[in-house]
Amino acid sequence: MDAPLFSIIVPTFNVADTLPACLDSIARQTCSDFDLVVVDGGSTDRTLEIADSYSARLSGRLIIHSGPDRGPYDAMNHGVELASGAWLFFLGADDTLYADDTLTRVATFIREHDPSDIVYGDVMLRSKSSRYAGAFDLDRLLFEQNICHQAIFYRRELFAGIGPYNLRYRVWADWDFNIRCFSNPAVVARYMDMTIANYNDVSGVSKKEDEELKKRLPVFINVSVSEMFRRELSVWRKLIRMRRNRDH
Repeated sequence: MDAPLFSIIVPTFNVADTLPACLDSIARQTCSDFDLVVVDGGSTDRTLEIADSYSARLSGRLIIHSGPDRGPYDAMNHGVELASGAWLFFLGADDTLYADDTLTRVATFIREHDPSDIVYGDVMLRSKSSRYAGAFDLDRLLFEQNICHQAIFYRRELFAGIGPYNLRYRVWADWDFNIRCFSNPAVVARYMDMTIANYNDVSGVSKKEDEELKKRLPVFINVSVSEMFRRELSVWRKLIRMRRNRDH
């Protein structure tokens, strides 16, 4: 069987209350050229039962992996290893795709804008009922904010060339990954003027997993990892300022 165009990777951990809406939004897609990879961290509620109940609707396009992990980015790395799609997309278990034709529209964009290594759009924020939107470049990533991972599609080969999510960064590993991508002149990133997902930025699954992780890890690790990321981000910013001064 040919590899699908998309692999949708959903990390889960005790999300029985929110997972059905997430998976419904995936199963309703008008584009069926995808597989779904659910990477579970050892849930003790009905999460796995709910995920498995979508097997018939997804007709052989569902992969479920369950076992201990070191948090959402470790689960996402496992998802990359299990995925077979040409393009990878990560969706939180309490987020949803914005519309039934989201994947269809992204597929059209990819065909019309080849070559691309990254394509990304916007998300609708639950907290504000507004869009988190706009094009990014390296400067915006370094000096302002990150692209929501619910808005971004990566060509699978990027993870072999750029590397996996760095598990030192318990909260910001996707930001670190995006900086590494956008700072590489060989990586082609394109902005799509469309909303990709509804993002639960109020009580997101990653926040729940973060709280569970805090129960198991010493507080000093949380502090040291945060400080390590801030120091490295500061170095990146200084390099950009030096480049700007040199160019002018």
